Amino acid sequence: MPDQASLNYPDILGYITGGDRCNIGVAQLALAVRPRVVRAGRAFEAVLLVQNAADVDVDVTAVLHVPEADARRQKGRFVSKKSRLVVGLRPAETGCVVLPVSCLPDTAVGDDYRLAMEVAVKPLQKPARIRSAEGGGPFEVESLRPEIRQQLDELRSLRFSSAKRFGLRDVLEAPFSVMPGKVGQMVDFSAGWVSLWTMADLTDTRTLLARFGPIILEQVLPHLRHEHAYAPLLAATSARFAAAGCSLRAPEAAYITKALVRVLDMAMPQDNVFDYLANKAYNVALTIKQLQAGESAEPVLPRWAAHMLRAVSQNAQVAARPAAALAQAMYTDLLQDAVVYSFDVIKTATGKEIGTSEEIAQYAERMAAMLEKSAGMDLVHAYMPLVLAGIVLYDRVVLPYEDLGEQLRAMGDVLDEREPERTAANDLVFALARQLINRSLQKYGIQI
Repeated sequence: MPDQASLNYPDILGYITGGDRCNIGVAQLALAVRPRVVRAGRAFEAVLLVQNAADVDVDVTAVLHVPEADARRQKGRFVSKKSRLVVGLRPAETGCVVLPVSCLPDTAVGDDYRLAMEVAVKPLQKPARIRSAEGGGPFEVESLRPEIRQQLDELRSLRFSSAKRFGLRDVLEAPFSVMPGKVGQMVDFSAGWVSLWTMADLTDTRTLLARFGPIILEQVLPHLRHEHAYAPLLAATSARFAAAGCSLRAPEAAYITKALVRVLDMAMPQDNVFDYLANKAYNVALTIKQLQAGESAEPVLPRWAAHMLRAVSQNAQVAARPAAALAQAMYTDLLQDAVVYSFDVIKTATGKEIGTSEEIAQYAERMAAMLEKSAGMDLVHAYMPLVLAGIVLYDRVVLPYEDLGEQLRAMGDVLDEREPERTAANDLVFALARQLINRSLQKYGIQI
């Protein structure tokens, strides 16, 4: 497993400054004056870039120090309404502190002024470094929101300084000039914090897994076994399908849920248990262990696991109740994974080729869209492939209270009840469902 020191999160500060930075504790900083050439009698801003190089929350206190006197030794010519700001940075967050300054109309012209920012950095927990002191890794600017890209472009036009004032305190300095001004409309700048990048913007699966893979492996996956995840997913399945226009009978909802939790069970399968219906593409634990062993292949995760990884990176509390998070925020991601897997199950069980991989992926996307928009779901989509695959998988996802024979017979009764709904358009799913139920019941010596 890559050790914590080897992690190198994207270097947003370096992208803005060209690499210049000052390291104070676990924060990386640079200071600029905007605009650098100030007109007497006008307002300007101190802009302090701050990049959290740690994996914990960090409090940064910024205290602005303006020049005590101007070039003619006139005191009090630089004024700041707010000279102190405390900012709480999330793990790996990058942003900027903005503090406004005004200079009086009679401020002396000069090109050797210095604006200073005293900085104190306080991690709220024991930190581990996730960016090197020399800077972080590259990042895809195009992946950021347009408004953030615009802010980055504006900041890149500034001249940032990492120079520290000599002394016991951590004080950064940035130069600026004052030129003659004339009476004009004053711009009232506001003090504040502008967040530019958080963990939510991280798109590199390898980096996320290197940091949060152990949490997924040790805390999340064991609590997503079917005995934990079945109940919340069953409730979500019934509610989601009903809202989208397809009210499910209890056995139908149960078999759809079995297909869903089967995908979760494959995320951390039991060791030394061969199953011809398993697919290692869904084995999240294996992907994490391969990364820990230093394998160079780019890690690929199921949709639900990629969503879970990102959620855990943004909120550690998600790992405490992963099944609830999955049933609420990640249900359609899991559904798409289950749809693709379920078509493979049906093909293996019946020998029928349903469609190409591209067609199946598009079908899964359409089903997810139906549930997200709460419209358009019908019996064919519910059965093909999830109910049918659930029937095949009936004995691979077994709960303590279940009687498998009775559950299969109950599904047969549902088909009898739905017989008036049978049409030429859905005849295939009725026929396949009956065939798969009969095949499964043969293990019990029962025929419908």
